[in-house]
Amino acid sequence: MEKSLTGSVLVITERYYPERFLINDLVSQLVADGASVRVLTQAPSYPEDRLYPGYQNRTTSGLENGAYVTRFKTVLGYKRSLVRKLLNYVSFMVRACLLVLRESRGVDAVFVYHTGPLTQALPLVLIKLFRRTRTVIWTQDVWPDTVFAFGFPRRGAFAVILKAFVRFIYRFCDEVLVSSPGFVDRLKPYCLPGTFVRFVPQWVPDAFLRTKPPTVDPRGEGTLFIFTGNLGTMQNLENVIRAFGKVDPVTATLLLLGDGNSRARFEELVERERIRNVRFLGTVDVSEVKACIEACDFSVLSLSSNELISLTIPAKFQTYLAAGRPILSVAQGEATSLVRSEGLGIAADPDDIDAIVTAIERAVTSTADERRAWSQNMAQLLRSFNKETIVKDIETALELR
Repeated sequence: MEKSLTGSVLVITERYYPERFLINDLVSQLVADGASVRVLTQAPSYPEDRLYPGYQNRTTSGLENGAYVTRFKTVLGYKRSLVRKLLNYVSFMVRACLLVLRESRGVDAVFVYHTGPLTQALPLVLIKLFRRTRTVIWTQDVWPDTVFAFGFPRRGAFAVILKAFVRFIYRFCDEVLVSSPGFVDRLKPYCLPGTFVRFVPQWVPDAFLRTKPPTVDPRGEGTLFIFTGNLGTMQNLENVIRAFGKVDPVTATLLLLGDGNSRARFEELVERERIRNVRFLGTVDVSEVKACIEACDFSVLSLSSNELISLTIPAKFQTYLAAGRPILSVAQGEATSLVRSEGLGIAADPDDIDAIVTAIERAVTSTADERRAWSQNMAQLLRSFNKETIVKDIETALELR
């Protein structure tokens, strides 16, 4: 394939290969398209909170998969300690700021892949203050709303300072890309007039499509439902588990594929209430996830009814589309709107356990023709999340084309 890019870009990202994030695909595609790519990141440790084999917890540089990657020291222990988790965020911000001017020499654009705290975008400020390099951010996690969603006060001195910080960061961005359409209006008030804020969706990761047979056993009685990904507080899984507990275990089984900070609590709930049709499969390599979903009848998209979460199209939505199993959406907002408007499956109120039970039973009794139609609609919608088209949009935003 003919290479179409001639420019250079510095990518700043908290997580990078071998950690499993979509930025890996983007960097690989930029390189394949002819761009000169530098990556500024930390030593890889996510999600196990330990260093990956072959990597050192210190500053290193070298060519990796066509990109020149500079890694710096990370703070470990973040899974066991909130203090160390905060230190990890601060460490990334400080070390990235110390290195960014050196690493950005001669590049045409600087791109931040924002997946966690917005503090990781602080290096953009230095870029704009000391260079005239184009700056673009692709945010997957909207501040200050995300902070407020975790219970921090929406009023008072803290909220004022937080909003000022968010406004300070975004005023140094030439273009702001967001992963969900509902984020656009949320961020515009924090940007300078004239700053382009637009929706650029995520695509299905390449690693997900490299399907391998599962090393876990995705089986159960009756109709099989599978949830994949983070087992955390924002996924509203407690209500989903309780709903399955009210369904005849012979007719339906819920499989939970993944891990997270709430897994132990969910396992305790299942044991305490003697729920026989919920199984925890643990984690598998991303290349096995598609096969696990395809072994089931329905995929489960569950989210808290939190105002911010309702604006989000989670990354698993696109992977569910690619796997082609109809969606049981236990959520509000963007994701459920798509499930309903595009005919992708069945939706239920995430705060109403009885409504979730009814939706499960409706899925169990659905006909083969209904399921086939839902799957066909998923394949049609998947075209809207085409990787090649989305990457071209990002390359245009970086002015590399």
